[in-house]
Amino acid sequence: MKTKLLILFLGIIFISSCSRDNENDNLLINQPDDIVASREEPTSDGYCIQVDLMAGQHYDSGNVEVAIYGDNLLVTYSMEGDWILNASHLFVGDCSQRPSNKSGNPRIGHFPYSASHPNGTTTYTYSIPLSDLPNCLCIAAHAEVNGPTGSETGWAAGLPYGGNSWAMYFEYCLDDCGL
Repeated sequence: MKTKLLILFLGIIFISSCSRDNENDNLLINQPDDIVASREEPTSDGYCIQVDLMAGQHYDSGNVEVAIYGDNLLVTYSMEGDWILNASHLFVGDCSQRPSNKSGNPRIGHFPYSASHPNGTTTYTYSIPLSDLPNCLCIAAHAEVNGPTGSETGWAAGLPYGGNSWAMYFEYCLDDCGL
């Protein structure tokens, strides 16, 4: 009898532990239409394009913003809510030069710009001389983030990078920002 009760008790615990935690449902982005990208003239915020920074494919953890300041292109990772930025990797340049392996997956370790960030970092900006860039370019912004769902990898929303990963990039022409 005690064995049957123990098995019943363990079964109930097992089944109840499989229930779905709805705490983070409001963070989910289920449809590609939910991904926000805006192209516009410089705003009071100072950026020309802003795209969502997607964590774990489904969570909007912040934004990647592109602006021109003087002779430099600024690419800013800006976290929102309880998300923090641990590391970032950035490719900005000719689309045909995006670092990829033979399968088409990104080679993040070959992205020309990267940084590890101290705990609690919520904003980080890369400054790239405009003279180093073509007029129309690709931006692949990768991030390692922590947030309400734990540790995640993140990408700036856009077009599929290629291969069998969910990596993304977006295209941008400097003329779009009034140059």
